[in-house]
Amino acid sequence: MAMHDVEKTTIRTGYQNAKRMRRRKRLMPLYIITVLLLTLCMGVALSMTVFFNVTSIEVTGNAPRYAATEIVVESGVSKGDNLLKMDVGQIEEHIETEMIYIESAEVSKKYPDAVVIDVKECRESYNIYFDNGILLTSESGKIISNSSEAVENLPIIYGMNPTVLTPGKRVSSNDETKNKIFQDFMEIMSNELNVPITSIDMSDKYDIEVVFDDRIEFSMGNWNEISYKITLAEAVIARLDTDKEGYLTMIGSNQCSFRDKASVELAEQVQAAGTTTTTVTDAEGNIITNSTTTTTTTMTVAETQNNGENGVIE
Repeated sequence: MAMHDVEKTTIRTGYQNAKRMRRRKRLMPLYIITVLLLTLCMGVALSMTVFFNVTSIEVTGNAPRYAATEIVVESGVSKGDNLLKMDVGQIEEHIETEMIYIESAEVSKKYPDAVVIDVKECRESYNIYFDNGILLTSESGKIISNSSEAVENLPIIYGMNPTVLTPGKRVSSNDETKNKIFQDFMEIMSNELNVPITSIDMSDKYDIEVVFDDRIEFSMGNWNEISYKITLAEAVIARLDTDKEGYLTMIGSNQCSFRDKASVELAEQVQAAGTTTTTVTDAEGNIITNSTTTTTTTMTVAETQNNGENGVIE
């Protein structure tokens, strides 16, 4: 009887052990996940407090109007700040808005403990006229100043009608087409042109007027294919004498017509001289008749010495 009881007890103990092992196996993934989560939380906590804290801040690039220390102070970045908590985009925007003569700022995190601020100089590039003043902007359209005086020797933009006027912001019009026109011209003028553009009038976006070198007025039509039209105009101007003044007009999609300024003025003078007004009065000075006779003079202006002037140039 005793042996029977011992044998029975042994079987029951084995059964309980097997059951316990099965339970452990089922709970093992949960144990592992719990440990991993605890480890991850601890790692994050340490990263946000102990690790990846700033010990070095470096300023690179070119912004001669500001000292490196000024840029660091304006960025708001300090030693001891945590890299993981740092909002790079917000820091860049703040520097560009508050430091007028910085065109762009690029902030980089250099793990484990450094920050690099790379800046680009903001250069005065355009005078944009509007009803109440003149905006001085950079080559990318950042507003440098809002004043009543233009900066000499910079291109002038008319007719953009800007609605954003605050220094530090990007100039913008409420007319999206005019914004596109300005963007296209900025891209064109960022490259060195053979003949510099001195003014652009987009008051009528369907008939844009461009002046090259203060001597050639180019009527380029609407805003379609601006880059191509400017390239074509440059090619025509290259065939003229460097001191030649006149009027260039876009004809169709691939031709330009040039009129020499001196010839145009001469034609206008001849036309004015051909108009005669005759007034007849009586003895008391009363007008009896008042007639106007117009003499029409036809002028043929030959193309000048192989320059293609006063003609159509493809």
